[in-house]
Amino acid sequence: MPDITTELNIWIQQLRGIAQTGLAFGSNPFDRERYEALVKLASEMAGAVNSTVSLDPELANAFAARWHADVVKGVPGYVTPKVGVGAVVFNDRDEILLIKRPEGGWLFPTGWADIGYSPAQVAVKECLEETGLNVTPLKLIGIYDSQAWRTDLNPHFYSIVFYCRLDGGELRPHPLETRGAGFFARDALPEPLFRTATNWIERAWAAHRGECFAPYFDR
Repeated sequence: MPDITTELNIWIQQLRGIAQTGLAFGSNPFDRERYEALVKLASEMAGAVNSTVSLDPELANAFAARWHADVVKGVPGYVTPKVGVGAVVFNDRDEILLIKRPEGGWLFPTGWADIGYSPAQVAVKECLEETGLNVTPLKLIGIYDSQAWRTDLNPHFYSIVFYCRLDGGELRPHPLETRGAGFFARDALPEPLFRTATNWIERAWAAHRGECFAPYFDR
């Protein structure tokens, strides 16, 4: 169960999303005034939760300015979670492909979904860009909600993870997007691993062993 700080951050981001979406669609000046008030309230809450003092006005103003700048009119301004796509890949020694992300932790190749690509195409693209390896997505492992492993929702996103076949290429970690990459055995995984609050490790090996299961999703 999420702790109170995590819950507060979720509520703040939900409140912020309602306010931004209202400003994107609202034309009535009284409604817009109310949505502006919600942005102010959410930014003050964020300034308090993310500060060592009861309320940091500068931090609150920074949140409000950023959220206002993100408002776009109409459907493009409807606030929804972002989408990331990941590729779980094994070699012929039953070792999993992991990259060391710039933040310092290890995870399967993954990145934001790009316009004009299907989710499976994004998995292929990200794996090639980050590792130099060619893969083919074979099945969906699951769709993971970032609320399951993050203490904030900045941004809130869904991670679509595919089990992929390794087709070839040369392991060449991207110098900007990674700090390294390699294949690792189940009993020799590097530390620290990202997203250990989820079941991605167990489901990755289950997919590789050919076990039949329905794609995972958070409830």
